[in-house]
Amino acid sequence: MTEETARTARQRTEVATGVSTDVEVRRSGGLARPVRRPGATVAVYDTVTEGMTGWQFLRTWRWFAFIASAIVFAVVCVLLAQWQLDRGLQASADNSIVSANFAAAPVALEKALPTLGSYDATQSWQRVSATGVYLADDELVARNRSNNGSNGFEVITPLQLSDGSVFMVDRGWVAPSATNALAPGEITPPAAGTVDVVVQLRPSEAAQGTANAPGNQIASITLSRIHDRFGTDVYTGAYGVLNSQSPAANPGLAAIQTTMPTEDVGLHYSYLVQWVFFALIGFLALGFAMRKEYRQLNSDDPEERERASARLKKRARKPFSDEELEDEEIDGFLPLTRWGVSGTAGDPKP
Repeated sequence: MTEETARTARQRTEVATGVSTDVEVRRSGGLARPVRRPGATVAVYDTVTEGMTGWQFLRTWRWFAFIASAIVFAVVCVLLAQWQLDRGLQASADNSIVSANFAAAPVALEKALPTLGSYDATQSWQRVSATGVYLADDELVARNRSNNGSNGFEVITPLQLSDGSVFMVDRGWVAPSATNALAPGEITPPAAGTVDVVVQLRPSEAAQGTANAPGNQIASITLSRIHDRFGTDVYTGAYGVLNSQSPAANPGLAAIQTTMPTEDVGLHYSYLVQWVFFALIGFLALGFAMRKEYRQLNSDDPEERERASARLKKRARKPFSDEELEDEEIDGFLPLTRWGVSGTAGDPKP
């Protein structure tokens, strides 16, 4: 009886003062903290949007931050989409260059590379011809090279030209030794005497690692390092992947490239579409959040009540989903939220 009398007095005080004793008043911009009372219903009020109607809530700092975040996210997505577009266009240009060079008639080496450091990106996989003598004693092997999914070595043999300069030729791929995976297997020696070769130009590779590889192994085909190693006139702009040779090369080494290489252009454009889609998702999420907030703040508006009732009737007319039927089969009841009723069909009546 005493608790009921106190509760009644508290309610009278709330009516007279207009202030709920169930909620501790907080400063503007914060959430009101409910007073903890055992067994009592806890209510939390948002003082930022309290009392607002229509779309007034969009003028609050909270929603300014939400809108700004969506815009920044969209800008980032657009920049990433532009990056993928640029990469796709570059890949298309690279494919066009390779397509023009890969099967074209060979050009003399001294014409294609007038200086030892000459090489241009438009010469990727260009076929060139040269005549010289292989320096078998100075042969190198580049490790960690893949061929049809297998790891092995590429055999790099210097070709000394008539003017004394040296052009590096990648003669082919060899599997690791059966007894030592860190060493190449048996390497077919290069042809002796003067040879005529047709090779396809590849640029000097970026240096990998600083540790010295054992023996004649190298971590990368970095022509400047090979130049320092030989101390002679070595072509440092490009090396050649062997395409054909006269007299014919001895069998034993696998060819490096037998088909025209291409870059996957579609991959870049698919990523472009994804980033644009993500930017749109950000604005859609913002729109859904705005709509939800609007409906909550205007729930007492007669027009909004009519729209809410129409949405509820439309949802109630929909056939049961597989998830709802599965819940009924497992739990033995259907949730009543689709009819706008809290609780479930199995709840006891008060």
